[in-house]
This record gives sequence, C-alpha cells and structure tokens, in this order.
Amino acid sequence: MSLLLLVSSFMSCEKNDDVDDFSEFNGKEPYPLIEKGDTEASQLAYSLYEDYDLHTYYTLEGDEALQTEYGSMRLTTFSPIKAEEERAAVVLKLTSEMYDLFKDYRELQVYRRLILIGNDFLSTTTRNYDKYGFNRDFNTYNIEGTQILSNINNTFDFNLALTKEMLLYTYFNGYFRYHFGVPEEFTSVTAGDYRWELLAKGEPALFTSAQYDEERATDLGYVHPYGTLAFVFNPYMDWESYVVWIISRPKSEREAWLNSKPRIKTKYDIVIKTMLEDFGMDLESFSTQWQSIGI
Repeated sequence: MSLLLLVSSFMSCEKNDDVDDFSEFNGKEPYPLIEKGDTEASQLAYSLYEDYDLHTYYTLEGDEALQTEYGSMRLTTFSPIKAEEERAAVVLKLTSEMYDLFKDYRELQVYRRLILIGNDFLSTTTRNYDKYGFNRDFNTYNIEGTQILSNINNTFDFNLALTKEMLLYTYFNGYFRYHFGVPEEFTSVTAGDYRWELLAKGEPALFTSAQYDEERATDLGYVHPYGTLAFVFNPYMDWESYVVWIISRPKSEREAWLNSKPRIKTKYDIVIKTMLEDFGMDLESFSTQWQSIGI
C-alpha cells in the first residue's frame, strides 16, 4: 500500500491549471453499458449515470471488474467478487444523496467510474482505520479514472457514519489530488512534521498498517490517519482529510480537538476560509446537511 500511495503522490504533482477541463475521461461511454433494471440497486446506478455521468457497477467480479473502456487495470493483488445486492443499494443511495448535495460543484467531480466489490482488498490497513473510528476503504486507479469500494458485502459489519466518510473521500480525492494547490499557510502549520520529514529525522511514522499514534498525530495537526500519509510536493491527503472530517463529523464531535489542539484549530480555520472564498462552499453548512442523510 505504501508503494501505491508513493507512486500516486508523484503522479499527483502534475497539476492542471485549466480548472474547467477537470477530467480527461469525459466523453467516453460506460463500459459495460449501464441499463435500468428491475432492482433498486440497478435503478440507482442508472440514475447516477443519467444525472451525473457516474458509471457505477456492483455485479462485476474477477477480470471483468478490472476491464474498463481504457483497458485492463491489471491488478494481481486480489480478485474482485461482486457486491451483495442489498448492501450495494444502500451504498448507491448514499452516493446519490452525496451527488445531489454537491450538484452545484460539478468541477469537483473528476472520477467517473465507481465499482463496488464484496471483498476487502486493503484488509490490514482497513482494520486499523476501523479500530480508530475512521474509514477509507476505497482505492483509486488514476490512469483508468476508476475508483473501487470494497467490503460492500453483508459478511462485513456495516457502519453508516464510516461508509459516508468513505464516500466523501471518493468524491473529493481526484480534484484535490490533481487540480488543487494546497495553500502554503496550511502546510506551514505541520512543516517539519510531515511523514517524509519525520522519517528523515529517524522518527517513527504516525500511521502504519500495525498502529496509529492518534494522540501525537492530533498534537501535530492531523485529524485522520490518511492525512498523515501526505507526501512531499503535494500533501493533498492532509487537506482532503480536513474537508472530509469537517463534513462527515458533527461539530459537537470535532470540538474536543478544535478546543484542545491549536494546530488543528489553525488548519481548520484555513480550510473553512479557503473553501468558502475559492469555491463558495460553506463546509459547516454541508456538514449539517450531511448529518441528516441516512438510509
């Protein structure tokens, strides 16, 4: 996983200055074709395609799940199994609610292909995220414009809050990775304590597949294990984790850190201000609306 994140981070440095041209994948038809079936899940998938040009699949498995309109993703680490129908319907409903919530911010929609699978392809890391009450159980394949969500299966415990958090990451990931420059005033708060800087000083990483030092991480200004993986040149993971944290968690839950962790409060203020001024997004307002969304 660390190698995958490292490769992705260097690819992320190629920032596109033309914000209007936010996706190189526009114009392609879904592959396979998306048809409106009789089940709730198939109807939700068709609506997402019709309304938002989001190509979602939940019945693909094996090599078929790895084939896109751009060719094969050629993954060898796991063999996808199709998602359970009822669970897929829940996730697709939440996805639809999320896209409705952000319908006025289409420039943030970068990825157009979303595959739900039933198995867990990041098992060790995923379990550690879950242990600390976080979730990022998805992976992104940049060249293919594809995102995969795993554990969409009733053999795994379902957690509404963590599933909603995961979906927010899928929505914002592409834009912040490729089309956004993290403000220097934000990164300066954690300067000297980013992952590559800690390792260069011989200090242990805050988050690994075996542990997460949450107390130290929050003291340094991180709100999510994902943010601690931020790499040199473009620590978009740190910024993205703040946006998702604000929207996905009620403010009453976040206030403990905002009131006791000065670095978190400073970075929070920068994120709130920047997202409002640059995008017209009131993150606290979106947070209130997001808390009301259920299944």
